[in-house]
Amino acid sequence: MAWRQILVASLLGCAVVFSACQFGVFSENRVKMTFVNESDELLCFNLSSAAAARGGYCDEVKPNGTSVWRPGCDGAGRQPITVVLTLGPGGPELYNRTATCNDWKESGAEFTIEPRGQELVVTDTLPDYLPGPTP
Repeated sequence: MAWRQILVASLLGCAVVFSACQFGVFSENRVKMTFVNESDELLCFNLSSAAAARGGYCDEVKPNGTSVWRPGCDGAGRQPITVVLTLGPGGPELYNRTATCNDWKESGAEFTIEPRGQELVVTDTLPDYLPGPTP
């Protein structure tokens, strides 16, 4: 009989912890960014132009795949987050756009990279009234 009580208590504890994690009780304030790379090129994701230009470390967006990154936000969600995509480490910049954490969250923060002719085109889910990519 005691093992049943232990099992029920363990299962109940797991359910409570799972629910808390699922609804963000234990998680930090983060935005989920999804990169859908429909090209054959390895891309790099950075949170600033300076980091992208250094060309050292970057978060890789694999060719013909989907990558997810979760940058942290401040408590109010008003922190600006810049997304920079380059063609490989230190390569030419393909995309550069800044919005608040809340704006990224509300938009769904999905980026699609697709080849069009000899170029790679990056589209995002941010509304058009927000500042766009820099040339």
